[in-house]
Amino acid sequence: MTKNERAGLELQLIEMRKRLLHEVDSTEEALRDDVVKPGQISSLPTHAADADVEGLDSQVAISLNEESLLEQVEGAIERLQTGTYGVCQQCGHTIGMERLQAVPYAAHCIECARDEHLPIKKPVTGEPRRRW
Repeated sequence: MTKNERAGLELQLIEMRKRLLHEVDSTEEALRDDVVKPGQISSLPTHAADADVEGLDSQVAISLNEESLLEQVEGAIERLQTGTYGVCQQCGHTIGMERLQAVPYAAHCIECARDEHLPIKKPVTGEPRRRW
């Protein structure tokens, strides 16, 4: 990886970090506002239907996803500072430049990333379902 490529990726990671920090803060604030609405005496709804549970669940999922992504970006920035950026955290091989350009916070080479997802993609074994 050249110095220019490294600098470009570092700039991209820093920009991603700024954006994600803003998004995480905004999402957490919105969640707090949705949980305790102005004028509400208690944060606990009196009936399950009083709370927009589905909307709240999706907001929580988005918030958790953004926080996870932020952790990955911060990990990549830390690896840049320690000199281990671009090295697979699992096998120790160099992560391809194409992968880093597509996913600058990648901690694993494409081979290890694929292996990590294999159990999810394997079909369930067992007896086939019978048709009636």
